[in-house]
Amino acid sequence: MGSTRVVVVENDYGVGKTWFMQNSSAAGAPYGLVGALVSAGLDAMMNYGPSKRASQAADEIAVVMPVDTLNASLTGSLLALVPVDDSGAGVTFSEVTSVQRLAPATPEDDAIEVAATYWLSEDATTLMITITASYSSEEIPYVTPYTFEDSPPKAELSGPTYRNTFVYYSAHLPVPELTPELQQELIASIENSARDESGALPAEGTDEYRAMTRELEEARDNKLTRAEISIFLTREWLKDDGRLIRAEVDNAHALASRYLLLDLNQTAVPTFEGEGQELVETLPDGRTVSRISGGLMAGSYVSAPAEFSPHVAFGNAINHARVHLERMKTLRDAARSAR
Repeated sequence: MGSTRVVVVENDYGVGKTWFMQNSSAAGAPYGLVGALVSAGLDAMMNYGPSKRASQAADEIAVVMPVDTLNASLTGSLLALVPVDDSGAGVTFSEVTSVQRLAPATPEDDAIEVAATYWLSEDATTLMITITASYSSEEIPYVTPYTFEDSPPKAELSGPTYRNTFVYYSAHLPVPELTPELQQELIASIENSARDESGALPAEGTDEYRAMTRELEEARDNKLTRAEISIFLTREWLKDDGRLIRAEVDNAHALASRYLLLDLNQTAVPTFEGEGQELVETLPDGRTVSRISGGLMAGSYVSAPAEFSPHVAFGNAINHARVHLERMKTLRDAARSAR
């Protein structure tokens, strides 16, 4: 590969807020249409509040961390590794550009493509940043490095010459202690979240009212759910114009960029037969970088803080900021008009 250009595939979704979506369709299925309708009604009520709060959290984060800032940070981290003199041996970055790619497209030839996703956990304690990188070249077509008893599976017949994943978990924010004052804040937050654009609370008898009532009952049970915790911890990410989330994003990009370059200069082939993780580096602050030793993610890198909890949940649904969704619609409409 030698000196190779890098193409950043721009992120369009921003930081998504994950949450747990209820789905009781399986329970209602044995009861036919009536069961399906009842299940759908219950799910709508159960999911209304968490979904709306997740969207609000994504909207608030988008103010301090818009997609342009995310993309500029990733591009800057890769640019910092472009050598002044690229006459050295091995793989180096020759230049860094970016591309807008809302629709699927053929990877650029002889280029390292880098893309990133950003997810905030269900309780908002942890930000997970996943960076994927791949390299394709018509002159170096993919040839499987593995031996199979029968013919190779379809997935091993073609693909990029190189690909890998780099996962970064942020520092774990401490869960707040429930106090009477915090409980009152929680109740006020739930009510404010349920108000419409005119500031009115939902009318009695509506699904929105039933959803708000259910959340208020949970808020008064003297226990904090993950969804309730996220209300308070989202504020921590937003403090000081998003200082904390900016620092974690920049650190993730810098670390992933450095390990991408290191990995491109290694020739070891990951094996599916291994298990666990191999510790690669421990940073001064206790953060670790490990390499997955086996399975489908073999060869991938994972960076976690010293106090990382393996029980962090990222939910089964994700909501994104309206400003980013509207921006994507505008870009798609412009692309259609240009055809």
